[in-house]
Amino acid sequence: MELESVDCIFCGPGPTTLYHRENGYDAVRCDGCGLVFVTPRPTEASMKHLYEGQETKIDLARQITNVEHTTAEARRSLALIQAFKTRGDVLEIGCAAGYFLREARRLGFGTTGIELTHPFAHFAREVLGLDVREGSLLGLPLADESFDVVYHRNVLSHLGHPMASFERIHQLLRPDGLMVFQTGNVAELPGEHWAGTAELDLPDHLYHYGEPTLRLLLERTGFEVLRVERYPLIAHEPWIRRLVSRLRAEPGAAEARRPPAQKPAYTPPNVAPASNPWRELGQLFEGLLTYELGALVPPEGRRATLKVVARKRHSA
Repeated sequence: MELESVDCIFCGPGPTTLYHRENGYDAVRCDGCGLVFVTPRPTEASMKHLYEGQETKIDLARQITNVEHTTAEARRSLALIQAFKTRGDVLEIGCAAGYFLREARRLGFGTTGIELTHPFAHFAREVLGLDVREGSLLGLPLADESFDVVYHRNVLSHLGHPMASFERIHQLLRPDGLMVFQTGNVAELPGEHWAGTAELDLPDHLYHYGEPTLRLLLERTGFEVLRVERYPLIAHEPWIRRLVSRLRAEPGAAEARRPPAQKPAYTPPNVAPASNPWRELGQLFEGLLTYELGALVPPEGRRATLKVVARKRHSA
């Protein structure tokens, strides 16, 4: 596998400290700004191979069949978008199976998706009938100022060139366009928080942020932050993680560092999976736990999901 070494996107070459080691990869923290990133890391071509060969934690089949979860998350995200824009053209980066775009289309938005992984792009196009382009944000030809909203959920940590990616998003947005995204707050927590776990999903997740580094990234690429919503992930509390680990008899730290075993090649289904009422009920409970109850929990020192709304400034 081809690897490349990288520096901090904000501070350039400079001192770093080992933050976490997992699956044979090192995540380091920049001593200057606190950004956490993987170096050396697989190249973009290598990551595409890992995703499509299912050599990462991303389970292609589960992503397609887990329609209840992705649809519920899509509806919550669209409610946030509609608080600022009720119509227009939406681009989703890393659209996976396309369920967010399907929900956006039902609400009357124009929809376009970008997806690096072929089985996802094929399913979204051929089964859901969506306009999904296979490739990367920086590699696909899209017209400047052609979207009102650019959306991505849990994709930012996968972007190998976040500064260039956000600058490209700035170009793609119309005046006063919005970027709406969801990501984690890993870099706000000490590296010891992840000791003995494989929870950072290295090397799938190349960069880890906290709110300060997210704001810095947006400021440097021409965006104004309009809203940041923070929801502590109660299910990821350390005592719950330890309990689940015991119940599942999960391996220890040394075992967790082994590279994931390659799964058989995956062929997506020819029809969209139907929702299951029991899974919908489970998803309702999960949503209440994460968002309604999570909003009431003190956020300090807890792993959280951050929902960000940012507006394009007129000059980057």
